[in-house]
Formats: sequence, C-alpha cells, structure tokens
Amino acid sequence: MNRTITMNLSGIIFHIEEDAYDKLNKYLAAIRGYFSNSESKDEIMTDIESRIAEMLQSKVSQTKQAVLMADVESVIAVMGKPEDFAEENSQGNNNESPRAETQYQYSGKRRRVFRDPDEKILGGVCSGIANYFDFDPIYLRGAFAVSFFVFGTGFLLYIILWMIIPEAKTTAEKLEMRGEKVDINNIGKAVSEEFDDLKKRVNNWEQKVNTNENKERVKSSAQRVGGFITDVFENLFKVFGKIFSILLIMVGVALLVGLLATLFGSGTISAFSAPGDTIRFSLYEFTDVILPESLSPQLIVIGLILFLGIPLSSMIYSGIKYLFGFKGQNKIVKYTANVLWLLGLGIMIYIGIEIGNDFAEHATTKQNITITQPQGQIMYLDLKPNTEEDFEDKHNYRRKIHLGDWYILSKDDQRFRLAYPSFTVVASDNNNFELVAVKSAEGFDKKEAAYRAKNIEYSVTQIDSTILFNSYYDIQAADKLRGQELKLILKVPLNKVIFLSKRMEKIIYDIDNVNDTYDGDMINRRWIMTTRGLECLDCQGLENVTKHDTIIIPAAPTVPALPK
Repeated sequence: MNRTITMNLSGIIFHIEEDAYDKLNKYLAAIRGYFSNSESKDEIMTDIESRIAEMLQSKVSQTKQAVLMADVESVIAVMGKPEDFAEENSQGNNNESPRAETQYQYSGKRRRVFRDPDEKILGGVCSGIANYFDFDPIYLRGAFAVSFFVFGTGFLLYIILWMIIPEAKTTAEKLEMRGEKVDINNIGKAVSEEFDDLKKRVNNWEQKVNTNENKERVKSSAQRVGGFITDVFENLFKVFGKIFSILLIMVGVALLVGLLATLFGSGTISAFSAPGDTIRFSLYEFTDVILPESLSPQLIVIGLILFLGIPLSSMIYSGIKYLFGFKGQNKIVKYTANVLWLLGLGIMIYIGIEIGNDFAEHATTKQNITITQPQGQIMYLDLKPNTEEDFEDKHNYRRKIHLGDWYILSKDDQRFRLAYPSFTVVASDNNNFELVAVKSAEGFDKKEAAYRAKNIEYSVTQIDSTILFNSYYDIQAADKLRGQELKLILKVPLNKVIFLSKRMEKIIYDIDNVNDTYDGDMINRRWIMTTRGLECLDCQGLENVTKHDTIIIPAAPTVPALPK
C-alpha cells in the first residue's frame, strides 16, 4: 500500500502516489530551471503544466483514481527531458545535425481540429480546418464566400462550425492543431516565438510612431478628424436652427394675428361653451366690465399692443433674420422697441394696480326673502323649469367658462346675469321657515362694496308648499364685476321636512347632515330637521331608494325682487 498526496496542477486536482509526486515535482523544477533566463518563462511553464495536467487527467478513471509512477514516467517520455532540450539547442547553435531520437520521443503526431485565433478573419474556422488538413485556408474561405450567396447556406454552416469547434487557446492546443509534437521543446519554442514576435511588433510600432513623419501624420489625421466632427455638428446645428426659426416665425405670426384680431377685429371671448348657445364678448365689452370708470378701454388695448405685440414682433424678426442669414442690427430700432415694451409693461402694471384697488374692501349684507309657510310639515324645493332665463344643461353646465366663482349668462347695457347662487340649509330658531339672501361684493372702500352687494337682484317663486328658485342673479352693469356673490340660506324649523329636487343639485353647497351624505346624494330625498341637524328619511338601503319625480309646478306669480 502506497501513500497518496493531493496535488493541484494547472487548476486540476489529482491524487498521486508520493514517489510519483516527488519525481514529477523534480521534473517541473528542472524545466523551470532551464527556462529561468527566458523572458517568457512564466508563459512557458503555464503551457507545460497545462499539457501535463491534461495528459495525467486522461490516465485516471472511476476505477483508477490515483496517478501512479508509471503514469508520470509516461508523461515525461512524451514531453521530453529538459537536458534533451538543452542539448538540441546547443547542437542547433553549432549548426550540427539534429539530435537523434531519444527513448522519450513521442512516436506519433496527434492532430486535432481547433479554430485558429492567430490567422483568423472572423472566427478562425477556415484557418483551423486548413491546419488540420494541411492546405492553404484561402481556398476554403473562397468556398464559404461563394456559398454565402446560395440561399445563405454558407453563412449558416459557418455559424454552426464556429459554435462547435473550440478555439486553440493554449500553446499545446495550437501545436496539436498544426500536428506538431507537444513536448517541452516545441512548447518552449512556440511560446518564445510568440513572445519575440509580439515584442518585435511593439518595437516596430514604437519606431514608426516616434518618427517625425508619423507624428506629423498622426497630428494631421487628428486635425482632420476634429475638423470633420466640428463640421458635422455645425451643419446639424444649422439644420436644427433653420427648423426652429421656421417654427418661431409660425408661432409668432399666429399669436400676433390672434392678438390684433382680438383687439381690432372680430376676435371674441366665449363666456361659456353650451353648444349652439354660446355668449361672446368682444375685448372692449370685457374690459368695460373689468376696468374702473376712471380707465378707458383703449388704454388696455395700447398696453397689450406694447406689452405683447413687441415681443411677438421681435420673435418673428429673429426667426426671419436667422433663417435668411441677415447679419445687420439696427440699434435705434432695438432701443426703441425696448423702451416701448417697458412703456407697455408700465401701463399693464398701472392697470393692475387700479383694478386691485377696486377689490380692496369686502362687504356682506343680508336680506330676508318673504316666503309663505307650507300647509303641511314639508317644504318642496326646486329650480324654475322651462323658462328662457333658466340655465339648464345637465351635460355641459359644469364646463362653462367662469370668472371667479360665478358664470356669465348674459349682458346688456343695464345688467349682468350670473349663475349660480349657492344654497344651504340650517336649523331655524323658531317654528317658521325662513329664506335669507347673503349678498357680498368688493369695492374701493366698505361703503362702495356694501352698495354693490345691495344692488344684487334675485327673486323666487312660491306656489303653496313649493319654492322655485332662479338659477341666476343680476347685477348692475355700472357696478362692474367686483366679486359679487349670492348665498341662499333656508332656515328649517325642528321636526319640519324639506324635499330637494334633482335640479337643486346645481345650487346646493355643503349642506350639513347627520348622515354625512354628499350634496349630490341628497337630491330626490326627504330630510327632517332634528336637534342634531338634517336627517334623511329615505336613505335606508341608499342604492334601492325609489326616486321621486322632479317637481313640475304650473307658472305662478313671482315673489317680488329684494329691495336694493
């Protein structure tokens, strides 16, 4: 029974007899000593160890797991002794005949197919096959080139061969690819030749690069490449600049035409967008209701022309100038335009300050609207239906263009008609229903704001136990649009009931109730006033509540308008 040692050779683990290990270790040490003066000694030893490990690996199996002395001697016989290699070199240097075959020479040549990495054009397939069959690879490359055009079969075959043929990476594999004997002699020569060839190429390259001619050539090439890249980017910037200048001109012209059309032509401003029923304002009409009496509408026209028109004109001029390559610049025109724009800015700031002063103070007034008490316990609430003043459009009314918190319905010389008032419900402090109108407005001072609030006009219609609310309220045209708002508060006595029709959804706003029901879910239901607040009588199984029909009441006398 012999002792075995675990050995790692070229990344492969072996179990080897102790005496075989000693012999192999001395053999490798001797080889390392013979190549100690070689510049490529590390590469040579790596390839030799890799080849020895490959040969030893072929000698172990499931039934024979340890490397024996006979195996090591067989490997040494194939690889050759270092002194034989030294003797051959000495004879070669003295121009003597080649040495005689020793007892360690490998009798046959092992040839394998590999892809040749040193002579490859694509993957080294053709040069590798040519090495195996010992012919010039140019013929095989020509055959593949022709077959590329025959339904692509050549390309497919080349890819398949590329995938299945391994690349010759080590020196031993390259020797096997060429059918040369894989021993110390050939491995050392091959590695040394590769190293010397690489060193020679590097030296030649350094000599060529260091010559003045090559330095000038490199410098000239670098300048040409830099000039080419610069020209490409300059042309790209010019193309994008032309496109941008065209867009600049188009946008500027469109905006300028729109501005001039609004100021002097038929340009209008839509108050809301009900299909087929759109009310429009000209700019003069619009400014007439916004500007204070002390300011003329023509002033805002001049301010807009200077403040917006000059930048738009400059935008168009800049686009034309860049598009056609104009270089000239008139400083007088430039400074004049800047001064006029600053003048327009000053006018707009002045107008803004004057309008802001007219919103300096806020005032609120309350007016009681006289209503008749219902004969029963319930009061029905609805909006006026089917009147020319009613603003009824269930699909579009929430998309109306509005100013502030209200919508403009119409305007004439005497008044504005706005929609919608807001409506809420609170508990009454007595046994009667009461309707209160809370009117508010803005003004230069409290007195002016209160006067404008009192001028808000609103009326309701009542028939028996039904109150019909208008969906609009009117303000005097002379009062201007100064944040006028109208809030309706219905005071409901304890244990009395109200019914909210579907149309009331347009004006109800944040009605408190003990059920925490949203305003939109309060319609078409009865609500009783309790000590805790409004409580729903129809909300058990909210999804299954039977919807009441909207109240339709014949025309009746209108409750007189509130006094101013």
